[in-house]
Amino acid sequence: MFLSQQKGIQVLKTFSEDGWTLKKQLAAKKNYLKEEHLNFRNKSEISLLKKYCDKTKDKSNNIICEKDYLSTDNCLKQINFLNPDLIVVFGTSLLKGDILNDYAKRIINVHLGLSPYYRGSGSNYFPFVNNEPEYVGATFMFLDKGIDTGNIIHQIRPRINLNEDYYEISAKFIIQMSAVYSQIIKNFEKIKIKEIKRNKIISHLYKRNDFSDGSLKKLRLNFKNGLLSEYLKEKKKRDKEVPIITQDWVV
Repeated sequence: MFLSQQKGIQVLKTFSEDGWTLKKQLAAKKNYLKEEHLNFRNKSEISLLKKYCDKTKDKSNNIICEKDYLSTDNCLKQINFLNPDLIVVFGTSLLKGDILNDYAKRIINVHLGLSPYYRGSGSNYFPFVNNEPEYVGATFMFLDKGIDTGNIIHQIRPRINLNEDYYEISAKFIIQMSAVYSQIIKNFEKIKIKEIKRNKIISHLYKRNDFSDGSLKKLRLNFKNGLLSEYLKEKKKRDKEVPIITQDWVV
């Protein structure tokens, strides 16, 4: 919806997956801690985004599809008919098949996490669990056949305030990420692939099964024990030790 409102961007169609969800699985298993976590996250997102969504006309021509539909021949036929300049991806299942070949270097993705440090699932959750907020961010990249392994275009970190909790930080960051994504789309021809020297590479790959009661308890304990205050005191130093790739023209 946000991108369809931006001058210089024409959204031809969007595809939203409505297949497997963590919330449905948790409802079946009756896991209190995880359900509470998701409810907190949803409330934070609604409090920030609902007013905008209620007042904004959706021009994205959205259709709801099943999980993995985006990798089917039928979906590819629809995309070919639209003949887009770019395919823009956020929060889908892994793309597979001919779409990756037919639209090579024209599919861009945003991964909520700083690659290659944290990849896979919960990449902005586990850095807080591990007491490493300097590894929280978003990575805009070209999509390839791997898991968050495409050439990196640009990376950002969230703007964090001392008294925020995990859920407030996450919800605000969606807005920040969307604004940067629109700049990258509109200035696609300016993208230059860069390499940087990384002094320290922790390449964590997390999966959905790693999201446990133990990790939730540790997340909450870290925030209670002053994770943010310790990080903000040393932010410049800690961020410098985890270098990221940026485009000079992104504001």
